[in-house]
Amino acid sequence: MSSTSLLVKFRFEGDKKSEVANLSYEQYSNLKELPMTVECKIVKNQKPTLSKADTEALNKKIAQAFKKSKSHTRTLTEN
Repeated sequence: MSSTSLLVKFRFEGDKKSEVANLSYEQYSNLKELPMTVECKIVKNQKPTLSKADTEALNKKIAQAFKKSKSHTRTLTEN
């Protein structure tokens, strides 16, 4: 994980409210690329709504979802 963290506000399809978490730029980019993300922007002067443990769990889910998304895209383009 990068030493520089960004405060990111995001919301997924079906969620009623946005969350705010500290993410690396790579995590922010990956989150923004997911089709289920309807809001994803860098913010300032907002308090994180996710605990550190929740953010770590989210980061793992983002990595898994992005890996699946990219491999699915790669499979489609190879056929």
